[in-house]
Amino acid sequence: MTNPQILIAEDEKHTRLALHLVLRQAGFGVILTTNGRDAYEKIRQQPASHPIGLIITDLKMPELDGLGLIDKLQEANIRIPIMVITGYGDKELLRQLRKRGCASYIDKPFIPAEVLNRIAGVLPHALAVA
Repeated sequence: MTNPQILIAEDEKHTRLALHLVLRQAGFGVILTTNGRDAYEKIRQQPASHPIGLIITDLKMPELDGLGLIDKLQEANIRIPIMVITGYGDKELLRQLRKRGCASYIDKPFIPAEVLNRIAGVLPHALAVA
């Protein structure tokens, strides 16, 4: 059994690359996108033989933000767990995310071990998370 693929939708280059490094070292396949529109297209084009097991999305992105991506996935009846990572979190945002069914939330800047622990909570059968 291999770890699922994780799609990262993040417009900040350094955050995107840091997440990529953390996840690859943990044994996950990683798909990188820079905005919600590109993330949505990659999700729709992903072959069933290599499904995406988790989406990690920023909220503030150009073209289609994280909440827009979540809404678009729900409208299309695409059910993939979503973890939001943002530097703009507050209690109202957390309520909105829970209402939309988000699996987890992480503040920026993030701690790699925290990201992996949150993934373990969302994807308990992922092998690489210790």
